[in-house]
Amino acid sequence: MRRYPIGLVALLVLAIVSPASAATKPVTITKAGFVPADITVAVGDVVTWTNSDTVVHQVAFDKLACNLTIQPAQQGSCTFGESGTFNYRDPSQKGNFRGTVQVTAPAVTLSLAASRSIAVYGSGVTLSGKLSSGAAGEPVAVLAQPFGQTAQQQVGSTVTSTGGAWSLVVKPTVQAVYQARSRSVSSGSVTVRVRPRVTLSRVGLTFSTRVSAARSLAGRYVFFQRRTALGQWVSLKRVTLRATSAQTVAAASFRFTLPRGTSRVRILLPQAQAGGGYLAGISPV
Repeated sequence: MRRYPIGLVALLVLAIVSPASAATKPVTITKAGFVPADITVAVGDVVTWTNSDTVVHQVAFDKLACNLTIQPAQQGSCTFGESGTFNYRDPSQKGNFRGTVQVTAPAVTLSLAASRSIAVYGSGVTLSGKLSSGAAGEPVAVLAQPFGQTAQQQVGSTVTSTGGAWSLVVKPTVQAVYQARSRSVSSGSVTVRVRPRVTLSRVGLTFSTRVSAARSLAGRYVFFQRRTALGQWVSLKRVTLRATSAQTVAAASFRFTLPRGTSRVRILLPQAQAGGGYLAGISPV
């Protein structure tokens, strides 16, 4: 079995387990002591000691399972996986051969994702994320900035569960930018775009369509379309929507005779007719 110096073994093992994204902070061992003697790092960082003296030195921690014996002109490293203050010394030397590694806790972050980026008016979208601290029971507020608005408004709240996970269902009525907050921590933002809800029904030769959105689309027009054998949608009729008793619903009825056989038809509300904050609306086929 091949043998390695103790200091080299520590270096090899710790290099394997250290995260690829971790920072490495250097400390030089001189005849006078550790330079710098005190160092601050983040959780996951690596500290590497380089022995520039002509004698063997040790790095012995009081409460860390990483003790190094480093030959002259060699190095040894320790990875710090938790926050705290870690004192170390060289027990083979006297004088200033003492040092401290202060490990700071990582900043708490809050993530946010949407189950889909496009929703139909009134349908549910699940917003979810995770608090990096993993704490359960932490409050999470969900804020939205609807299209055309300059300020955010709270649209819901929840608390984190085991592991810091959270989720909340929202029902966007117009395009909105969402953000989550937990105490002083804010997430990034996600945008959910919205299509007006368009339906199409038929009784005999009479077709009826209803278009729902946050504002009335009465006076706007839609296209009655049929799909060709080549898969293209061809407009057969333009229909103007009228107001209904429901302020958010516009509707229209019209007669049309389709050719014999099976036809795939739909209603298309162009984006220009839907207006700002909406995508084009399409009825189910």
